[in-house]
Amino acid sequence: MDPQTLKQHYETELEARSRPGGGDKRHGRRMFRAMLKASRALSPRELEDPDSAWVWSDLHLGHANIIRYTNRPFADAETMDEALYGNWATTVGNADELIFVGDLAMRKAVGPHTWQRIRDGRGAKKRLVIGNHDLTGSGSLRVDGFEEISAVLFMAGDPPLVFTHIPLTRVPEGCVNIHGHTHDEPPRDSRHINVSVEQLDYRPVALRRLEVLARVLVEGRYPGGATTLARLETIGS
Repeated sequence: MDPQTLKQHYETELEARSRPGGGDKRHGRRMFRAMLKASRALSPRELEDPDSAWVWSDLHLGHANIIRYTNRPFADAETMDEALYGNWATTVGNADELIFVGDLAMRKAVGPHTWQRIRDGRGAKKRLVIGNHDLTGSGSLRVDGFEEISAVLFMAGDPPLVFTHIPLTRVPEGCVNIHGHTHDEPPRDSRHINVSVEQLDYRPVALRRLEVLARVLVEGRYPGGATTLARLETIGS
């Protein structure tokens, strides 16, 4: 399946959830309409199989309430932000790539000071797969600092990986969906891998490790573990 077809697949799901009766348990139809508009304005991207790439999602920089919503182990938003930046700095190399699967910043963290820290952070290339909090209510981008921004990112491989912020309802046959959005929800017994920071001990995870887990999921095996990181440790990745 090519990137454009995958983008159309994602947009079909977004459109269905933007209609009356749509939405999800945390968001109404308006959010899905904004995501759909933004996706239509962006080209799908393809990721070459990199030697060293890292992935994470849903940092929610500047968002104090997320600490309470998902039981993050931080006293306040400032402490959380510095911990996330610190974990990035001690994990990612200067020559590496770093993929953010949406929802970078909120509230006081939305602004040029954050975009500059993204530019200055370790990694030769930073990619963003847009999330709902990366947009205005009308679906316009409100983030900067990335070399590449898309709504869907595709990587051919064994198996192919499809990166979307909102998890796909129906994952294309043979593919695995790398997603965020669902934060601390337990891993699914399906071809989904949640890379929200709550799942990863608040630091980026190596894409190579996710590829190992993806191969296991395609085989119909679902490792034990209450988080994505625990599943990776279960399979020795």
